[in-house]
Amino acid sequence: MPTAPQSFSNRPSRAAPALAAALLLTSIVAFALQETGACGSCALRQGPWSFVAPAGVIGYSALVAIGFLSPYRLFPIGSAIAASVHTVLLATMVILGRLCPVCIGAAVLALALFVVSLVRCPFRMRLIAAVYVPAVLLASGPAAWALAHEEALETERQAFVRAIQESRFKPDRDSVLTIQVFEQDHCGYCRDFREMYLPRLERDFGDRMRVRFLPATATNWVRRTPTIVIEGGAVYEGLPETYSELRAAVEEALSSGK
Repeated sequence: MPTAPQSFSNRPSRAAPALAAALLLTSIVAFALQETGACGSCALRQGPWSFVAPAGVIGYSALVAIGFLSPYRLFPIGSAIAASVHTVLLATMVILGRLCPVCIGAAVLALALFVVSLVRCPFRMRLIAAVYVPAVLLASGPAAWALAHEEALETERQAFVRAIQESRFKPDRDSVLTIQVFEQDHCGYCRDFREMYLPRLERDFGDRMRVRFLPATATNWVRRTPTIVIEGGAVYEGLPETYSELRAAVEEALSSGK
């Protein structure tokens, strides 16, 4: 007597939809951090990675719906695509040297979701060969372009900063340290710099430093405001976490320019 097909074997374990929900929550957090300027800066230009968080919110919303409503073949395919994208993003973070805790957490969840989905998936080898591997290759293309774009901007930034630093060693230079602040209109953090940081800098360093305010649109590499460039010293994309950090950077730049 033939046995009835076990349709439940096509279903992922109960942990899989929960992992997908956790990924959705993580992508919402990442999107909120991106949009609210929680890093102490306001966005001027959208970088090549800015689409990742909103795409994650959309994609994981769909995956959660599939997981809870009809978790059949589409769910493991979706988990394979998610794992492939996060594999590429994780590799990109390592290459750039920017290890974002939220992104690392999302990558761990995505890979865990893929493993859990594979456990009860009857076509797991085809899933890896026909979905995961091609998706990794496809995602590598945009990632490579974004890396090249980042490298070009970084080269321009380094050239700009190097020109400022080298100006400190001209024979006819004065003894005043220049701090360049790139800002934009309607930037609350730029206003915070002017109202809270600048008066303290002027009180602590007086005529040993001067601050030049420049429009952030004057350069291509400035993506967040305020961007603070200390002549011969540090570069901050966004306000430093504390005033003491900025003060120490200014003191170090003054010492190195003597």
